[in-house]
Amino acid sequence: MTYCLLVPHYNHHQALLSFLPQLKATGLPCIVVDDGSREESFRAIADALDRWRNVHVLQHRLNRGKGAAIFTGAYHARTLGFTHVVQIDADGQHDPADISKLIAYSQAHPDTIVSGKPFFDEQAPKIRVYGRRITDFWVALESLSLQIKDGLCGFRVYPLHQLESLLDRFHIGVRMEVETEILVKSVWLGIPLHFIPTKVIYPENSISHFHYWRDNWLLIKLHVRLLAGMLVRLPMLLFKRITTRATRNAQATR
Repeated sequence: MTYCLLVPHYNHHQALLSFLPQLKATGLPCIVVDDGSREESFRAIADALDRWRNVHVLQHRLNRGKGAAIFTGAYHARTLGFTHVVQIDADGQHDPADISKLIAYSQAHPDTIVSGKPFFDEQAPKIRVYGRRITDFWVALESLSLQIKDGLCGFRVYPLHQLESLLDRFHIGVRMEVETEILVKSVWLGIPLHFIPTKVIYPENSISHFHYWRDNWLLIKLHVRLLAGMLVRLPMLLFKRITTRATRNAQATR
C-alpha cells in the first residue's frame, strides 16, 4: 500500500501556507489540486510548493467544485501508482498530526474508508455544530444505518479502488455535497467505514466558500435524491441488514 496527501484548494493559500510545514513533516508525497483560484492565490501555493520534493500541483482553469478537485487528484494519484489518498482540506481546520492515526487504521484495514469524526472547541460556530447534527439524522435515514458518524468531514483516507467502484456505479456530485454522498453510497455498496475522533478548529479570519442559499438548496436536492435512492434500494438494504445480523449471531454462538 502506498499513500499520498490530496489537498483540494480554492483561494485558501494563507491557511494552507500556515500548516504546510506540518504536511511536509509527514514525509508523504502530495497532490494539490487548485480548483480555479484567483491567480495570486494559485501562484502563492505553486511558488511555495516549487521547493518541495514529491509534490504535484494540478490546476482547474475554472472553478468546478470540491468534488471535481478530489476526483482529479484521485485519478492522478492512481496514474502515479498510489493505492490510497489522504484528503485534508486547505482551510486549516484539520490537525495534520492526526494523519498518522488515519493511515495506521487504513494499513490494518486497507479496504476501509477512514474518516475523521470532528470534535469542536468553544470557538466553533453553533450553526455549523447543529448543521452537522441535522446532516447526521438524514444520512442515518438515507443509509438505513448508524455507520456514518459524521457526514461532512473533509479529512479522510480513501482506498482508490473503492472510490473508483463508487464512481463506476453511481453519480457523485462535484460540489459541497460530495463528502456526504460518498459515505451514503458507500453504505449502499457495502464499503466498510471507520471514524476516528479528530479536533476541528475554525481559524480566526478563516474564509468560507459556503454560499447560504445556493449550497443549502444543493444539499436539499442531495437529500431528496438520496432518500429516493434509499427507497428504491430498500428491499436490498433490509436484506443486507438481516443477513449481516444473522451472520453475527451465528458467529457469536460458535
